[in-house]
Amino acid sequence: MTSSASVVEAALSPVVGDLALVVAHLLSPNNSERQTAEELLTQRWKDPQPHLLLAGLASIAASHPDTQACQNELILQIRSLSAILLRRMAAKVPSSAADNEESPTLWALIPADFRGYAQATMLQALERETSADVRHKICDSIAELQVENFNANLEWPALLNAINECLKSPNPLLKESGLRIVAVVPSLIADKTTPATAAPIFADCLVSATTEEVKVSAIHACVNYMIEVMQSEGVDDSNAASPTRTAFIQLMPVILTTLSSVSTDDEKYIVDGFSFLIELAEADPRLFRPHITNLIDFVSSVMSNESLDGQTRQTAAELLIAIAEARPGMVRKVPQFATTLVPLLLSWMAKIDESELWHTTDDLAQDDDDNDEDYVYAEQAVDRLSIALGGKTMLNIAFGLISTLLGAPEWQRRHAGLLAISVMGEGCRDVMIDSLKNITDLVIPYLRDPHPRVRYAACNCIGQMCTDFAPTFQSDYNDVILSNLVPLMDDAANPRVQAHAAAALVNFMEDADKHKVVPALDEIVRRLVGLLNVGKTYVQEQAVTSIATVADCAGKNFVNYYPAIMPVLINILQSATDKRFRLLRGKALECASLIGLAVEKEVFSQHVNQFLEILQRIQLEPKEDDDPVASYLLVAWARVCKVIGVDFVPYLNVVIPPLIKSAAVKPDMAVIDSDENTDEKYPEEDGWEFISMGTQKFGIKTNVLEDKHTAVEMICTYARDLEEHFVPYVQEVMETTVPLLNFVFHDGVRHAAASTIPLLFNCMKRANIRKFICQIFTFWNEVVKKLMDFMMTEMDPGYSSHIYSTYCECLQYLGPEFLNQEQMVAFVAAAEKQLDEYVKRSLSRNASRKDIDYDEEEEEALQMDEESDNELLAEMANSIHEIFNIAGPAFLGSIQPLLPKFQQFLTHQKDDVKHFGLCVFADVVEYCGPASFQYSGMFFEEFIKALNSKDEDVRQAAAYSIGVCASKGGADYVQGCIAALQPLGAMIMAPKARNMDNIMATENAISAVGKICASYPSVPGFDVHTALGYWLAAMPVIHDEAEADICYRFLLNLVEAQHPAVLGANNEGLPKVAAILAKALVADIEYKPDLENQMVLGLKAVSRAVPGLNPLDSVAVERRHLLEKKMGL
Repeated sequence: MTSSASVVEAALSPVVGDLALVVAHLLSPNNSERQTAEELLTQRWKDPQPHLLLAGLASIAASHPDTQACQNELILQIRSLSAILLRRMAAKVPSSAADNEESPTLWALIPADFRGYAQATMLQALERETSADVRHKICDSIAELQVENFNANLEWPALLNAINECLKSPNPLLKESGLRIVAVVPSLIADKTTPATAAPIFADCLVSATTEEVKVSAIHACVNYMIEVMQSEGVDDSNAASPTRTAFIQLMPVILTTLSSVSTDDEKYIVDGFSFLIELAEADPRLFRPHITNLIDFVSSVMSNESLDGQTRQTAAELLIAIAEARPGMVRKVPQFATTLVPLLLSWMAKIDESELWHTTDDLAQDDDDNDEDYVYAEQAVDRLSIALGGKTMLNIAFGLISTLLGAPEWQRRHAGLLAISVMGEGCRDVMIDSLKNITDLVIPYLRDPHPRVRYAACNCIGQMCTDFAPTFQSDYNDVILSNLVPLMDDAANPRVQAHAAAALVNFMEDADKHKVVPALDEIVRRLVGLLNVGKTYVQEQAVTSIATVADCAGKNFVNYYPAIMPVLINILQSATDKRFRLLRGKALECASLIGLAVEKEVFSQHVNQFLEILQRIQLEPKEDDDPVASYLLVAWARVCKVIGVDFVPYLNVVIPPLIKSAAVKPDMAVIDSDENTDEKYPEEDGWEFISMGTQKFGIKTNVLEDKHTAVEMICTYARDLEEHFVPYVQEVMETTVPLLNFVFHDGVRHAAASTIPLLFNCMKRANIRKFICQIFTFWNEVVKKLMDFMMTEMDPGYSSHIYSTYCECLQYLGPEFLNQEQMVAFVAAAEKQLDEYVKRSLSRNASRKDIDYDEEEEEALQMDEESDNELLAEMANSIHEIFNIAGPAFLGSIQPLLPKFQQFLTHQKDDVKHFGLCVFADVVEYCGPASFQYSGMFFEEFIKALNSKDEDVRQAAAYSIGVCASKGGADYVQGCIAALQPLGAMIMAPKARNMDNIMATENAISAVGKICASYPSVPGFDVHTALGYWLAAMPVIHDEAEADICYRFLLNLVEAQHPAVLGANNEGLPKVAAILAKALVADIEYKPDLENQMVLGLKAVSRAVPGLNPLDSVAVERRHLLEKKMGL
């Protein structure tokens, strides 16, 4: 014993017994006694003497002071808990530094001799411990102490020596202990040796393993080591032939052979083994490529073994599905994968027993009891495989099997076939939609199947198809669907079929054409009202939901049914107060408010005051945490506000405070040991979700997250609808919402917060109260700092684009005084970072296109990523536009360093990327005017080239850019703009120029020609008269509102000036002018009042100047009434 250890033991000797007693009390079933012990542990040990606490816990874990009872069960529990407390307490910070995220932990703060004593004591315990539970807890503590050492840059050289001895030991207990520690702290090995050196060590552990526990621990350690190394080295496709990958590929067959040798006598071990390989598959599925065929055979043998538990067989299947989701292209190239797995899963889907309870139950939640069954897992698995592998792979295999299932005499097999079609629609949409008629003809007859559960499955299938193939399915098969689905609501002997038919109707109505639905409304509403009288509460609940969706679809066409239905809903809300009717009451709130939106204010006014009184009463009622009425109530208030507008203001003091409270609520969190059972203290039905990290599980109670999301969305709605009337609540809402921009636990919450903030500024600006100016600046300074931070650091393109959108909207509402030079500099720095990250992601996608696993389906996934990135570029462009709009040339100095980057985007081969470059440089010209010409070498030639693009959006942006150069750029652009007339003319005269896909580009080209003529009327060598003739011949512009405004103002000026190119000889050009103005006035464009008045006056003047000219002759018959009204005819 060293002298320092003697000193520590001398310090511990008088107190370790007291500490052991405290630990014993922590195990007490008495809450009061346990709470007292927790307080004592903090107040007497953790805060005043953490060195004695940690060293003492190590001592007790290794050997309880009561040496006479070393195997007593309570003593073993005390020792296990001491080991747990050691790692927990080691990671804590002093109470005085609880708010300091940078504070060192207790482990780093205690004296080195006490830390060394604890380490040595734990290693001694590791070597001699015989109790499996205590040994595992000691291993976990050693691992976590090493994590603390890593974090604090502390050394523990004896640990690596001890681990090496354990791994070499013939004693399976020691070998398993060493592997267990490595599994938690793989960096212990990764930092000290290369994969080429470590792989043989792991291989030896795998091959020499003699117990199932050692085998699985070896697999766990191997997997975690491989993941650690790959993450630290960044092993990917670019270094696929690296020594690391080579070593790991050589290790894989040993791992898989070891897994296949694990006995199934105790299935826990093989489940754990599969679970660890699932983690490896998610990290790098390519490691499985050389062994995928053998793995399929092994997994299918496990899946087919009916003597094994469902969890075991499902976990085996999960490994293959994880590989498919992580690397679908690789899997699609292995035909055996889908041909083996899909039939097995479909066979599982038919493993469903008849249950009388299914037919008679009043509580549909009992269906959740089947969630662990094979048929439930298989349904989810087929859904996931369809999304991962796509229609071309799945349908060729599945639909032959599905046809066989649908033709089977057993109802379970027909049920399985219909559910398979249901779950495959989302992933296989692009292929299935081409065969939609055949699929519809296949499914519809089963709505009349003799077995109610098959009819139920057919309803489910139709409903899911309405979602997956919307709106095509509804549009093409409206009558077929309704005529077969709606009658099932009369199936009184089978209320679950009735309810599910009504539920499928909800899916149908969400994307239905209301004009096609109207003829069937009488029958639909009659049957739904009939369902309100069915004795099953769940049927009534579904009927109310379906009525709400029908009303939402029908809109004002629902007015005829309002008198019959609204009183029924009011009655439900007033009388259905028993706890078992809570959901029915909530759905009635939803239905009544949606009907109010559909029929609008005048009709809803019959009941709106009564409904508002009910809302107030329900708001004040005490509610349990799981009461569904609360969430329905939040949304119902907001819908009523949308219907009655400012008349809702008196109710804000009732509605907004609870919303703010819900928005501000913090979700419960928990950190527990990885082997601790969560079912009792943290039940899943209460919303708890956990993820494992090392020896711990981190949990969050998610049930409050949706309420939080709804609350923020409702606040956003009120701010948008009530504007200045919402001002009294802006400060509190702003203080609640701004921190939620960083609420990482729920994307919906932070997106809703980002949408709300600009609206709050709008409320304050519209109130136009001087006292708010300082407050607005205070809020803006905080908000803009956060926005700039997110622009710089956020790497999720979806959220980044929303941040840019929020910033742009804020500037639009706030105006010039809220933009300064510091902000512009920060914006440019963040934009540069985002553009660099965009380029990295783009290069990564290009690399993926060269990968061995690349195929058409992979390209679809890459294009989805590109769309997200392109949305980011579009929102960044909008923000740049708004800054230029406010700052003008003052922004040029800040953004000038980025112009070369923008030039790279302008010359990019991808149209969306090129479009971004066009927009940015168009803004440079538009807002910097002649000063932009010094940079024209970067962009003008590309403007010209882009006029010939195959992409209509690129052509439109290019034409607009040329027009801007002419109208804003000044004389320096004259030769370039005149040269652009030829490609602009080619755009205008192209055969399909007036097709709806091309019309916006064409009209921008027409406008650009007009701008060139207007800006350079007297340039030598430029025949403006001929150009104006072409321009006039190409008119009118009747789709692009902004360009129409410019074109018609220019045209009217030319007419007023009696320009010969417009009037022509003997006024022969005037009929053309009249036709242009007449067509323009009946177009679906909302002109500014002054311009429309000038157009009407101009048309009248031209008509008077040409005898016999009737402008109505130029307009389609069905639109002549519009022109007559505007001209007062």
